[in-house]
Amino acid sequence: MTLAQTAMASTLLALSTAATAAPLDAFLEANPQARYGQGMVEFTADRMNKSLDLLKLRDNSLVVAGENSGDYQGGTLRAGLSLRPDIWVDGALQRRKITYGPDQPQIDSWRVGAQWQFLQAQANSPAAALRVSAWGNQSSQVVKSTPTPLGPPDGPLNCKDAGCIDRLSVNNAKDHTLQADLIGSWALGAAKLSAFAGAGQGKVTVGSITANASGVPLLGNVTTTYSNGSFDNNLFNLAADLDLFKLNTELQSVNYNTRMAQAGFNLAYGTGPWLLRGGYVLQNIQRTGVDDVIRNKNKTPYNLNHTLVGEVGYKLSPNVVLFTRGQAMTRQFLTEMPFLYNSLTSQRFNQRYGILSVGISAGFY
Repeated sequence: MTLAQTAMASTLLALSTAATAAPLDAFLEANPQARYGQGMVEFTADRMNKSLDLLKLRDNSLVVAGENSGDYQGGTLRAGLSLRPDIWVDGALQRRKITYGPDQPQIDSWRVGAQWQFLQAQANSPAAALRVSAWGNQSSQVVKSTPTPLGPPDGPLNCKDAGCIDRLSVNNAKDHTLQADLIGSWALGAAKLSAFAGAGQGKVTVGSITANASGVPLLGNVTTTYSNGSFDNNLFNLAADLDLFKLNTELQSVNYNTRMAQAGFNLAYGTGPWLLRGGYVLQNIQRTGVDDVIRNKNKTPYNLNHTLVGEVGYKLSPNVVLFTRGQAMTRQFLTEMPFLYNSLTSQRFNQRYGILSVGISAGFY
């Protein structure tokens, strides 16, 4: 394994252990005004660590790599406003940190959306709405600062004999998606059932990938960067047997287009001061070029993700609700954080993950 191959695989593997809170599509409903009135503001503190993982949702290898590896902490601020009885707009900002050993990259996310309720609920028909939204994620730099030994897979893998990559970074990684959903909601006494289906398309880009190495035989300390589809000059001096076509094909696949589709439902129920919600969403994502690269390596690309979300709320007053929320996914954040997925990180996504949130929301009537 060359310096470039080890650097890129290790950097992107570190990136793939990150996670983000979902945009909560599992709770889509046709008439948010019935729940929040003329507007709402909500804040949540989102966490996952060994103590909170009572259901053992995290992959065991994260814990083996370090007691704090795979830990998640962040905050989410959401707000919505009714412009008219049939028009609702909303947005969200998220900031969170992912811990992996000594490294704690920061990931920022955003979302804006608007929906039009074109059908009022009738005796024999549901309320129905069309929603359009745009959302994305970005990280200015995701760093792996723990040493990564260089050398062939069947040879001595230690820093003394082969040198080490001391620092790896993925720079200016981001994604964005445009999405449309059709939503229907049925009143069932004290409960409300909602179902939805939608589709979208997006783009993933990575600015550059940099590796700093020390103790490389005959070379000493070197730095190599991959950007704009090519390497800088240092790379060509690192290994005479570098398979440029194969490696370039893999690295070019970190920039790609996406298509996604989803369908799901949720059920909300209220009794006295208690508010209960549960939702499920199945999401499928297709990636231009990436899955073919993965198949050519005799590995399995992952496209489907099942997500369950549950929430228990208590009304502190008619307008203020204190709640706790849990989310479980079969394949980490496969569809909510597209830039984490590429041909070098795909196998990390055959793993479960979950987060817990505590928050407070206020509606305005």
